[in-house]
Amino acid sequence: MLGKLIKYDMKALNRFLILIHGFLLFAALLVRFFLTGRVLVETPKDGTLLGLSFLLFFLIIMGVSFGTFIVITVRFYKNLFSDEGYLTRTLPVTSGQHLLSKTIAGSIWGSLDMILLLASFYIISATPFVVDAFNSNKDQILRELGVTGKYAGVSLGAIVAGLLFFLIISAITSVLTIYVSIILGQLFSGHRILGAVVSYFALTTVVSVISFVVMVIYGSFSDTFLIASSSAPPADFNFIAYMIDILKVTTVLSLVVDVVFYILSYYIMKKKINLI
Repeated sequence: MLGKLIKYDMKALNRFLILIHGFLLFAALLVRFFLTGRVLVETPKDGTLLGLSFLLFFLIIMGVSFGTFIVITVRFYKNLFSDEGYLTRTLPVTSGQHLLSKTIAGSIWGSLDMILLLASFYIISATPFVVDAFNSNKDQILRELGVTGKYAGVSLGAIVAGLLFFLIISAITSVLTIYVSIILGQLFSGHRILGAVVSYFALTTVVSVISFVVMVIYGSFSDTFLIASSSAPPADFNFIAYMIDILKVTTVLSLVVDVVFYILSYYIMKKKINLI
């Protein structure tokens, strides 16, 4: 039954999200063709058109990203807590299965959204001019980034795998933050949507404060963090090592938040809302 639920939830999300992400990639291709032809700005008019194209694409990116999570949010709320939710509750499905199905479906699209946003940036930026410039200065760029010593042998596949894992965890965190906020909103006697919004901002604020405290504590024991926070980092400062440290801490914090939010969501749905 869980498999059917996931398939049903994915189908409901696909209707709109495939369309807007297809439009995103199409817009990226258009900007790429425009940029390829005007990478050398020869007149003020060329510069204006180039700037407008980037501004328009930035607005499209913001709209697609915002739209993705709005669709995920509306789908979760309508399917479980609106009039449509009455029909949902007649299915022989537990609250845990509902939550798991929607978490999986929402996280899949949240991850795809981030991946496709990065892909659109790559489509625009990987022009022949940029690629040639990178290849000509590759060794110097990698050296400046700190891809030396023990990091020199890191393969592209390992970097991509690590980035994908981080994106997936981030997507799950975003989705569960939305879900637990909606669920907490149902505990309000009235104005439940407002309660969900208040819960969302309260939760994100608490998580941000805790993350900041953890970063400060971890940073006091990390040489990389101490060096980066100094007024004048030394010449041997390794940017890659610094970013890896940040990603490690952020990933662990996100995993903890995911577990806490999922358990809290499940408990409230089962014990307080009585969603069977």
